[in-house]
Amino acid sequence: MIKRYRLKEIVLIVARISASNEQYFSNIKRFKCVKVPAKTIIVAKNGKSSTEKMIYQCETEVCIANDLMAIIPNESIILSEYLLYFLKWYYSTNEWENLNNLTVDLPVIEVQTKIVQLLNTVQLLMKNRDSLMTVVGDLPRHFSNISMQVENHTSQLNQGFENVHNCYNSLLHKIFKGNFFHEIHDLDSFMERMCKQ
Repeated sequence: MIKRYRLKEIVLIVARISASNEQYFSNIKRFKCVKVPAKTIIVAKNGKSSTEKMIYQCETEVCIANDLMAIIPNESIILSEYLLYFLKWYYSTNEWENLNNLTVDLPVIEVQTKIVQLLNTVQLLMKNRDSLMTVVGDLPRHFSNISMQVENHTSQLNQGFENVHNCYNSLLHKIFKGNFFHEIHDLDSFMERMCKQ
C-alpha cells in the first residue's frame, strides 16, 4: 500500500537555528550550532553557488552550524536511507523550492527497507567499478596468452556496469515517480531478478 505525504508531515526541517536551541563554543563567540540525531539528512551548499547542494546522512549525533539544513525523518513513517535516496533523486531532477510542501509516495517500512537494500547493493557495485576494472585489466600480467580474452571480458564488464548504472537511474525514477509500485506486485521476486541480471 502506498500513501502520499507532504514532506512537512513526516520530517522536521531545521533550516535556521532558533535561540532556544543555540549553543555557543567558548572559543568561537559567533558560531551557533544545534545538535541533530543520528540518521539526520544534512543539506549543505556546495561551493559559492547557493543552488548547488551536497546531501548526506550523518551516522551519529552531530552539531550543525546555521548555514546547513537538517532534515530529521520520522522513522516510523520514512526510513532515513529511503529519504536520502529520494532527496538525491529529487535534487538531480528538480530545483530546491519549498521542501515542506514536496510530496512523496511511501510504501510501508518493510518495502522501504527492501528497496534501500537493493539500492545500497547497486551503489556498492558501482562504487567498486574502478577497482574491479583494474583487477581485470591486470590479469594479463599474471597469465600468458590471455590478453585478447581479457580485453573482451573488460569490454563486456564495462558494458555491464553501464547497464547497471542505467538500470539504477531508471529504478530511482520509477520508485520515486510512483510507477514502480504499480508495476511490481511481488517485490521479492523482482529483487531476485534484478540481482541476477
